[in-house]
Amino acid sequence: MIPIPVEIDAMLSILNLPKEMGDNGIFKEHRTLVLETVRSVVLPEHYIRAIQEDMPEEDPLLISFRFGFCFLMLHSTCEFLNLKTLGEGIVKTVGLDQSATELLTGSEIDALKANLELRALTGLRDYLNQQGQDRLNDLKPRPPRVIRVGVI
Repeated sequence: MIPIPVEIDAMLSILNLPKEMGDNGIFKEHRTLVLETVRSVVLPEHYIRAIQEDMPEEDPLLISFRFGFCFLMLHSTCEFLNLKTLGEGIVKTVGLDQSATELLTGSEIDALKANLELRALTGLRDYLNQQGQDRLNDLKPRPPRVIRVGVI
């Protein structure tokens, strides 16, 4: 199996999204952008292997690149999927009985995108170039710093 690009049906399965979303042309439109994003953060020799080499399903490079591609695809498309155009979107349940749903807010989408990018780059960490490593370090949560305060 060639690691990337991941077929839409497989991507929807990996991301636990409904199969009906495969009919949405947004994933085809963003495919090239996501491939370019992957290319820009990994070492060239790994990228070439990922788009050309047939690998067994348990190969670590195949697994890393497939999941990285899927997370970056959702990262690239989630704000458009959140639009309430066809009665769908990325929703959260609200209320005590969780019977109501709402679309995610802008800040929630930004947090989701940052988390998806972090997961993608973490999965690809063994194959990252310097730009990818720098971006991964930027996304990693920082431990809280101790601040000493003195009263004069």
